[in-house]
Amino acid sequence: MTECVQILKFVLKSYIYLALSIEIYNVMFKNVIINRLQGEKQMNVLILSCYTGEGHNSAAYAVKEALERNSIKCYIADPVLFKSKRAQKMVSSLYNGIIKNSPSTFGVIYKAGAIYDYTGITSPVYYANATYSQNLYDFIIANRFDAVISTHLYGMESLTAIKKRTKCDIPFYGVLTDYTVIPFIAETNLDCYFIPHSSLSRKLNKKGLPSDSLIPSGIPVSSKFNSELSKQQAKDILGVKKHKKIILAMSGGIAGGNFLKLCDELIKQADDSYHIFAFTGRNDALKDEIDSKHYNCSQITAVPFTKDINIYMKAADVLLTKPGGLSSTEAAVSNIPMVHVNAIPGCETYNAKFFSDQGMSYNAKNITDAVGQSLLIACDKERADHMKNRQKAVINPYAANDIAERVMRA
Repeated sequence: MTECVQILKFVLKSYIYLALSIEIYNVMFKNVIINRLQGEKQMNVLILSCYTGEGHNSAAYAVKEALERNSIKCYIADPVLFKSKRAQKMVSSLYNGIIKNSPSTFGVIYKAGAIYDYTGITSPVYYANATYSQNLYDFIIANRFDAVISTHLYGMESLTAIKKRTKCDIPFYGVLTDYTVIPFIAETNLDCYFIPHSSLSRKLNKKGLPSDSLIPSGIPVSSKFNSELSKQQAKDILGVKKHKKIILAMSGGIAGGNFLKLCDELIKQADDSYHIFAFTGRNDALKDEIDSKHYNCSQITAVPFTKDINIYMKAADVLLTKPGGLSSTEAAVSNIPMVHVNAIPGCETYNAKFFSDQGMSYNAKNITDAVGQSLLIACDKERADHMKNRQKAVINPYAANDIAERVMRA
């Protein structure tokens, strides 16, 4: 009898072990299959941006950052490269040359584009970008992209040409990076547009963009601009004494001469309780000129292109800058009082008006006015706090995340 009981126990144990082994195997096998399927279904997104200023690229990288936090594969490309490397260099050099040497020329071109919009005739800009649309389409299909996002008009025009010529069902998105309706946007036809502010919806709709395609997400900026870094922590990183007030002056696309005048006026009006950081971007000659002109002045530091601009913004008391859509949004997300100066005629004129109308900045009449107002704001806590509160009320610091979520849901 005892022997029978032992045999039954052995059989029962063996059965339990076998059942558990089968269950463990099934779970492991299922997980392998699920992981493989998820790997095959991992979303793959193409982001198009042009090297015509830093703003469009910054927006592209902000969206990429948000998507990659959600394990989405991303690839950034300049759409004009699908025409040729020579074309890409020519477009970039032409734009940057105009901005640096003759900003007023850009204003004339902008006005001409706005006038062309009223004719309803398809522009040469569309046809120029349509010429490489087949190459872009082949690249999209070959790399199995699930969605395409463009932060520049050129990419939007080329994607529109693809939609006209093919039955492509991949969703195409546009990200607008200025607080106005830019010329030629009306001739694009994408599935969805992420726009800077709800106040633009009606204007874009009047231009022919469907209401249901417009999402007032805000302009996407990197999450680092919304970090919890305190002003004192930022000052410590930069090696600036606690009692010093910090003024940031950003050249952006301002011609060298104008920016030098701005720096000279700052040194003239500011006493030694201020430290000035002058950002020269990728203009090495401008940095060298400031360094040589003010070599014996400890009050100003010329800073070349840096990825740590967010730290300077967190440390600053006021920012003097041209009103770029992206850079102004980065500053607003960083919550720094702003003075806009030397707007390049066109989009930047409207950006400055939008920010000042909303109480988020002061739109200066000239360099002397800009410097005077920046010093007043730096010393006027009530006025500075009002600007900062308006920035928090109007600007969405999570625009990149919102765009990523919308693209992932499609």
